[in-house]
Amino acid sequence: MHPLVLATLLREAVLPFEHGDDLRPILVGDGNWTPLPEDEPYLTPVRKKAVQIVEDLHGQLKDLDWRPGRTMLDESLVGTWHFGEFTQRAPIRQILRGFLEPVRRFPIVQRIPELVVHYLISLPDNGDYLKRERHANFGWHYHYMPDENTISDVILSWDTRWATTAPHALRPIFQEKHGEGRYHFEAKPWLWGDVKRESMHRACVRDLDKWSLDTFRCASDKAQPVWPTTASLTPRPGRAPTDTKVARKKKRGGR
Repeated sequence: MHPLVLATLLREAVLPFEHGDDLRPILVGDGNWTPLPEDEPYLTPVRKKAVQIVEDLHGQLKDLDWRPGRTMLDESLVGTWHFGEFTQRAPIRQILRGFLEPVRRFPIVQRIPELVVHYLISLPDNGDYLKRERHANFGWHYHYMPDENTISDVILSWDTRWATTAPHALRPIFQEKHGEGRYHFEAKPWLWGDVKRESMHRACVRDLDKWSLDTFRCASDKAQPVWPTTASLTPRPGRAPTDTKVARKKKRGGR
């Protein structure tokens, strides 16, 4: 089968799962805290189908001695890639003037051969499904929503590397911009007041009692503290600390 046909079949196989971002957020009652789902989504059939297509595509490209053009041999393409994602979503939680939606993502094809990566990137309709593998991106985290129907461009994630022996210390939660799926609102976290920030932490902290830390996405190196506001992200092992504290205006009613 021609590689172009196989690439089309691969895209069509994962397309229904990518459309999960089009679903409306789930509101239960008034948006009180509910436990995160314990079961992972059943993706075995689509994974089996998509992996077989990738293997066939890889074989066809090698048989045809296909090689990427020189302009495609870019260092930014080096690394591990996956194709397609399914987003698992939990009911949204109410915070001060807004909501948080817990989400986690599962790659459909977890490993793509380098030759296939170059070929798919050369096609106009496959780039949205091909994503660089970052293990830290796949745990539970939270979409900020200014209202119950609007997804913003900000996510909240825990500092999963944080450790302390101090009694009653709070594990800090951080915010950052994201490019996950579709969003319809550009948030302004620097306008959030302390009461709103604390309500975000309170809406999520019970999750830490029921789930191990390795099931949560860790905040990225450029994330900024939500609560406590004085927190600094714990550096990765072997890296120097990065000061994540920034001056912010305290303005009530910020969205």
